[in-house]
Amino acid sequence: MKNYDLVIVGTGVVGLGAAIAAKKLKPKIKILLIDRHQQCTGASIRNFGFITITGLELGIMQKRALRSKEIWLDMCKIAKIPIHHRGLYFLAHHLETLPVLENYLEADQRSNLKLLSLSELEKQNQFLSQTKPHAALYSPDELRIEPRIAIPKITNYLSQIKGIDFLWNQDVIEDLGNALRTPKKTISYDKLFLATGNHLQGLGRDLFLKHKVQNCRLHMLKIKPDQSFKLGGGVMSDLTLMRYPGYQNLDFINAAHRMLKKNYKKEIQNGIHLIAVQCADGSLIIGDSHHYTDHEHLPFESEIIDQQILSLMEKVLGIKNYTVTERWIGHYPSGKDDYFQHFYDRDRVQAVVTTGIGMSTGFAFAEETIERLLN
Repeated sequence: MKNYDLVIVGTGVVGLGAAIAAKKLKPKIKILLIDRHQQCTGASIRNFGFITITGLELGIMQKRALRSKEIWLDMCKIAKIPIHHRGLYFLAHHLETLPVLENYLEADQRSNLKLLSLSELEKQNQFLSQTKPHAALYSPDELRIEPRIAIPKITNYLSQIKGIDFLWNQDVIEDLGNALRTPKKTISYDKLFLATGNHLQGLGRDLFLKHKVQNCRLHMLKIKPDQSFKLGGGVMSDLTLMRYPGYQNLDFINAAHRMLKKNYKKEIQNGIHLIAVQCADGSLIIGDSHHYTDHEHLPFESEIIDQQILSLMEKVLGIKNYTVTERWIGHYPSGKDDYFQHFYDRDRVQAVVTTGIGMSTGFAFAEETIERLLN
């Protein structure tokens, strides 16, 4: 029975981030990462690949996003991960959105954050100005990478480092306190990091039930516009004010919410707001919707939800002619708190990002958790 200094269960952003942080903290550490699948198949590869700073709750959440961005930039260099575009445009098509964005600009205080008028937007990004938004909140800090490429590349990079092993297609049946039992073997450990993400029925099941951690399901689409263009950055729009925590306590947010609930009743019922990012071939990833349950979601998709997302995209971006090339279901764990961190004892921790910002903040959250676990 081989012994490892650290065993990590899960190979998504948090699991990989834990391995990166542990090797940096203790270069001679022996690490094993275990996954129940042949490769990462969870939330970490089903998302937009959008590392965002803007709209996150000011304070610890935004600090984690800024630190995670630093780690992503390091990984992009080391593992040769391409960055498809940088920056974010929050397009305000409703007047009620403007005072909220003005208030956010004052609260955030990043010197490179700007509220662009329509004429300024036309000069900076002609494509996004064609639907005539009243203004656009612009941040240059965001990154867009392709998670289907990035996660395997980081995995491959880590697998070549001495002292890091991977074990695939192995479901952990039981934690024995100082060892993990799988169907084929028992693996002993000194420290255990459970980065099980959306797998709420495995290790930690009773804990997730106690803390009412739910499964959030998302509709995602990939479209190929007939016309070629550069998006120039990630895009969000008015309905984002219903979702992102950084806007919720600002002045004028209640008036904006009332307007949105009046104009987008069906979209809000399905938890829809628009995010759009661009791929290397010019395609767009767009979404998303949000539905929550305490158990596994049924595998059936509603075309009505997809059509609501597509209709919103057409209005915000002005794209009318396109082909839907892919549809898929994303998911992530969702809890009353944004992060779930539980130390069973000084040697064992369960750490999960329980909101939809794992790509944006997961690396920093993993780093903080590892520092506590190993010190």
